[in-house]
Amino acid sequence: MFKDIPHSAHEDDTHRRILNAALEEFTHRGFKGTSTRAISERAGVNEVTLFRHFGSKLEMLKEAVEDAVKQMKVPTDIEEYLRLSFREGFGQLLRDYLMQLTSRSEILMLGMTESFSHSEVVSSLVLFFSKMRTLLIYYFEQMHAQGRMKEADYPLLTQAIISTLHATPVMRKRAPQEVTSNLTDERVLAMLVDLTARAYSLEE
Repeated sequence: MFKDIPHSAHEDDTHRRILNAALEEFTHRGFKGTSTRAISERAGVNEVTLFRHFGSKLEMLKEAVEDAVKQMKVPTDIEEYLRLSFREGFGQLLRDYLMQLTSRSEILMLGMTESFSHSEVVSSLVLFFSKMRTLLIYYFEQMHAQGRMKEADYPLLTQAIISTLHATPVMRKRAPQEVTSNLTDERVLAMLVDLTARAYSLEE
């Protein structure tokens, strides 16, 4: 069936199909509720093939989280945000970050949940969040240096903002609908921008 496909390409395709199947199962059933049999059936392979590519179910989760994080890019050119007003620049910076969180919220939330019992999963998440934290602190420091923002505890402010962004997908998934019906990304983002601008911007 695969005689015209190079062995390495076929193996890469199989590896990706298993990983995608694992991701689907994990996000629908949770890590504990997912069996390797269900993953292999969804991927169209037997369990022997599955374990040839991945030593364990945890290894699949770890690679799935790492793969999601690799696709998330921290902005590198802070100047484009600094050229805008505080509300516009800060809002766009958060929007660029939030869009990435939202598009991969299921696997990121699963990774954060499982990191409490499986520390191997957390390393790639910590690296990405640390980069974003450093960038946001730097943005605030540059705004202050330009005389456009009040002096504040920028690391603490940044942590509060990032924690809010990360808590939102979790609340939408687990809290009652009457609590989450208006908890849209845009409303959360607008609230964060408005509160931060009112409290710290010198452009108001």
